[in-house]
Amino acid sequence: MAQKNWGFCDLSVSRDCDISKIYCLQKLGLNTVAINTHVEEVSEEPKKKKRKGETKEKKDFVPDPVDIPKDLNKGEINILQRVTIEFSESSISHKFNHSENIRKYDIIAVVPKTLQAFQYACSSLDVDIITFDPQTRLSFKVSRKLYNQAVERGLFFELMYSPAIKDSTARKNIISMAHTYFAVGKSNNIVITSGADNYNFIRGVHDVINLGFILGMNSNQSLDSIRNNARRLIIKAEGRKSGKHYMIVTHGKKEKNKTLKE
Repeated sequence: MAQKNWGFCDLSVSRDCDISKIYCLQKLGLNTVAINTHVEEVSEEPKKKKRKGETKEKKDFVPDPVDIPKDLNKGEINILQRVTIEFSESSISHKFNHSENIRKYDIIAVVPKTLQAFQYACSSLDVDIITFDPQTRLSFKVSRKLYNQAVERGLFFELMYSPAIKDSTARKNIISMAHTYFAVGKSNNIVITSGADNYNFIRGVHDVINLGFILGMNSNQSLDSIRNNARRLIIKAEGRKSGKHYMIVTHGKKEKNKTLKE
């Protein structure tokens, strides 16, 4: 990802949407959109004995990113690739390390299904976003310690508004989660996304900022959730993707020119 003007962002638009019409989101004031691929948690299959001469086929649990037409990348809207992965155990890191497709994505988000998974995501897992399923209520409590630990590591917490438009249960869960984030972490490092699978459920920039008040945020936090925080998240994700780099700075000795007086 080159240095760009990321502007106002929606970092979760489902890959089920018609990608060819994504430029229409510019009319809503959006400058950057992330196409989201959701990966549900899959139970481990029993290992089969390998026969002689049989080659073992490696299956990547992460699918390839959606194909984006080249002409769209030349437009005024920035398009990123995001993957959201559900998991329940810390063994997910092994799958991350052996996945080739996950390296093709710009942003990695996770949905921890258990307290153990949430603890691991906040403390150790190298991802960008922690989110949750708005259709179900969390089965564990979000602690102030874990929340702040995730913030210190540069992780962001996501709140989606599209499910709240479509379903009353999701609306209650999202508002409840937003108030939890306010109570334990003063709504720090929050990004608001649409999470939409249809363009009809994506709202304009000003509507999203106003929505932030319902989610327990002040005007500055609402604005940051779709602009400054989103930009920081993208830059952080770029650093994670590039890997660690070290730079050594040395100061050369300055030789003073002595002038001889005749």
